[in-house]
Amino acid sequence: MSKKYRLILMLLSIITLLSIGFFFYRDFSFVTDEFWFTSGLLLLVLLSLIDQPHYSTDSNIFVNSITGFLSLLLIPPSDRNVIYILFVIWTLYLGICSYIILWKRKNALNAETNFVQFFSRLNREIGKPEVIFSAFFFWAIVSKFGLSSEKFNALFCFWLVFMILNVPVVAKTIEGIFDKTTYIPTDNMVGTILGVQAKNIFLIKLIDNRKVKMHLFDFVQFRYSMDNQTRYGIVVDVYNLDQAQWIKVLYTKEISEIFGNEEYNGIDDVVYKVDTPTNSNIVDRLVGIVSENSTIEKIRFIYNSKASIEEGELVEIYIGNHKVLYQIVQGITCLEQLENKNSSGYITGEAIQLGEWSHEKGSFNQFGWVPNINAPVFLSSSIEEPEIEENEVVIGRIPNTNYPVILNKETAVTHHTAILGVTGAGKSVFARKLINEIAADDTKVIIVDLTGEYQTRFENIHNIVSEQDAEAAFGAIETIALEKAKFANQQDQKLISNNENVLKRTFYSAIKDFLGGADNKAIFEIPDISNNANVLEYTRWFFFSLFKTAKTKKNFGKRVCVVLEEAHTIIPEVNAMGVSDYASRATVNSIAQIALQGRKYNIGFIVIAQRTANVSKTVLTQCNSIIAFQELDKTSNEFLSSYLGQEYIRTLSSLKFKTAIATGKAFRSTAPMIFEVPNIKENMYEGENSNQSSATSDNEMTT
Repeated sequence: MSKKYRLILMLLSIITLLSIGFFFYRDFSFVTDEFWFTSGLLLLVLLSLIDQPHYSTDSNIFVNSITGFLSLLLIPPSDRNVIYILFVIWTLYLGICSYIILWKRKNALNAETNFVQFFSRLNREIGKPEVIFSAFFFWAIVSKFGLSSEKFNALFCFWLVFMILNVPVVAKTIEGIFDKTTYIPTDNMVGTILGVQAKNIFLIKLIDNRKVKMHLFDFVQFRYSMDNQTRYGIVVDVYNLDQAQWIKVLYTKEISEIFGNEEYNGIDDVVYKVDTPTNSNIVDRLVGIVSENSTIEKIRFIYNSKASIEEGELVEIYIGNHKVLYQIVQGITCLEQLENKNSSGYITGEAIQLGEWSHEKGSFNQFGWVPNINAPVFLSSSIEEPEIEENEVVIGRIPNTNYPVILNKETAVTHHTAILGVTGAGKSVFARKLINEIAADDTKVIIVDLTGEYQTRFENIHNIVSEQDAEAAFGAIETIALEKAKFANQQDQKLISNNENVLKRTFYSAIKDFLGGADNKAIFEIPDISNNANVLEYTRWFFFSLFKTAKTKKNFGKRVCVVLEEAHTIIPEVNAMGVSDYASRATVNSIAQIALQGRKYNIGFIVIAQRTANVSKTVLTQCNSIIAFQELDKTSNEFLSSYLGQEYIRTLSSLKFKTAIATGKAFRSTAPMIFEVPNIKENMYEGENSNQSSATSDNEMTT
């Protein structure tokens, strides 16, 4: 019932109660002297003005009990009989018990213990104002006038009429008679505004005899009396509460702009259903509304949409006039407990801020504020393709959008890049395409290949060290090893020096020929030698010569990219080294020296590994850019957390095939981004002859 109805009912009832008393007493002495009037007046005030007839909280019961106890003190000692004592005990019990429950309760009533639920609900029944003060009222008029007197009959009729007028159905019917515009709706009238949440969510109580049904994502029109502004909104929630149906309506300027400046002919605070606009996809793009506990870096939103969303998708929110974009990283199911025993299930999403999109820069710029609560969240719209500079490549796009992930090839090489992920995540195919893009930019790429796989993936690619030179190098290494195995006074230092010079000349000549040649890709293949120590020493001498060439000859004016495939076998972490620990450490130190100082000499690394935990952290920590595919082990996640942050780390184990997270100096946007790798066309080669195609699509990484 409305406030207006309750106020009018209370005033008329008080006037009637005073009139009955004056008719029998011929004066107003009963106002201060008679308990029946006090209890009747309290019944009118609490039941009509405060409006507790249908629902009371524990705090309401506490106030009712205190009010009832104080009213009992007005009774003279001579009239205090057994019933009076029972009333005192009743009010004291309600006051003490409800106060204890107020202190003990921490959750919604349905979530409390059975003990708390029982006594709270019991108190709410026996502590209602109509129960307490009706009992007081009847005891007073029976004690004062008896059951057969005219005064009793008159006051009983007054009580009966008053209680009937407080029944919700009766009250609503009477209100409808005098306010037909509200409760006898036009064809499209659906309800009235009863509240506002955070300026743009309106709470609408639906009228029972409406002629149209309301569903999620229906559109409505109304004029709010507080500011006399006409609005259009969309229904984002439909629920039942207090034996009535309610809807939540989201208002935004974008929704109102769809409808234009149509004239409003309705009643203030009355809501009308309007037809869904045909010139907008706003319903298909609406994801939900921003919820509590959102921050600048991460927003939470209540998912309520026709659109299906998934991890990695991009959503946009307007903060003032700024369109800020966020990437979805988490979804959580929740259950909301309502006070009237109802519960409502919903999904909360979490999204990390990428920032405002700058078309000129082709990147995201961080935005320094949080959106308003209940701000609408939309799926991102398409953008105009940004210009890609000569030294850049688009390595993928944010899922289900055309937002590109742009990598600077020069920075990726000189500042080192790591491509990490478990086997089968799409890492190797992506890496090979990136190698082709880098090599096409007149960068000399040396691929350290332990498996021979690259020989079959690249056409006309050769080993940087010829088979003949490799045999000579291994012969020199074996000679040196044999001499160094002797006692120091027995070692032939000249023989050692001569063989070391053989190694230097062999590797320097191979490196010089490659850097000065026409080919931009070459393989440094480890020969099939059973002696692991000699293999590691062979690798160490190659990297020693490569770094020496970079320092002394400046790579003959070329930028060099060294690709370490299966990096955990070439540069293992100290605790992962095997029997050849000394040789392993020497090789790792040679590569680490290049990683630490290579930028000065225009040489860099692309580190490819599936076992991040087993790769030398000395080298990995020098990688200023990370492309992380699916990772499952805890150690890898701990290492990557300093690059990606905990929110993205939680997504690593659930990344789909050909989906990765990119972050670092080589990318235009500094914030981590989940992106999808395009389908890449690859050919299989056997020697120099094309064998077969393994293409999955004609879409390739584009510059």
